[in-house]
Amino acid sequence: MLRTKHVTKYESDVRIGLQDLFDSAKAKMQHTGDLLVCQQNGFMGYSESPTIGIGEEGLNNMATLNSISFRGIGDVTNDNNYFKKLDGFFNGTTEFEYSLQREKGTYLNIWESSYFLRILTQTVNLANGLEYDWDLNVSAMTPSGKNRHVREQVIKRLNVLPTIQKIVSTAYNRNIRNAIAHSQYHCVQGGIWYDNFGSDKYADLQAIGFEDWEQKYIMSYFLFIGVFQTLKQIKDEFYYPLSKSLKGKGIPIRIPGKNKKWTEKYIYPNQNGETWRFVKT
Repeated sequence: MLRTKHVTKYESDVRIGLQDLFDSAKAKMQHTGDLLVCQQNGFMGYSESPTIGIGEEGLNNMATLNSISFRGIGDVTNDNNYFKKLDGFFNGTTEFEYSLQREKGTYLNIWESSYFLRILTQTVNLANGLEYDWDLNVSAMTPSGKNRHVREQVIKRLNVLPTIQKIVSTAYNRNIRNAIAHSQYHCVQGGIWYDNFGSDKYADLQAIGFEDWEQKYIMSYFLFIGVFQTLKQIKDEFYYPLSKSLKGKGIPIRIPGKNKKWTEKYIYPNQNGETWRFVKT
């Protein structure tokens, strides 16, 4: 159960952080088409050639992504004292526990999503003035590899943007993620107890208060939603109108060529601007 007041507060915090992230990405990206490549998902295809589209990684994650977006953030209440009114007796069947289980499932799906981590990482790349990484393959990473990737390739490299770095580092916790994946948690009076503490050498959290969990979950949800929404907005409000004003109707992007040299090529939108390809449709 989430308190409406805090949903509003943390959503605002995440939006501010994402604004900083995308402002930096727009200012520092190596090529003017990089954010469009990020939104349309550029990757190396089966023939090791640059490809635009959701690809296998996107297809494998699409049902989960749609489910998170369709179901919304979860159960909310206007009662700011809701947690204080819980009597502390939990048997696995209370309304609060059912609500918490749904939140835990969504949290796990967010941070397990290879596609989300890929798009978030690419945005962080651009915000650091780095090149778009066409070879990035999050799906090939082990669970521990994904954890290390989030820590080192996302959170650590967001030190140039303290606002969004604080949000991501607050939202993500590998201890919680792993505990959810193995159903190693239960409610106690005032919070959530994680059973993997002590058995997992990387576990750094034994328990968390309901209010702290609420913050981590809400921030994770709006970070997930916000990354995709902002990229779509940039595509809809900048790249697509720009393409219609150009004679060739295409937007130039930079793709990797032979000997790791960059080359420029155009991609073109379909009729409604949702899908872009290397050929006109």
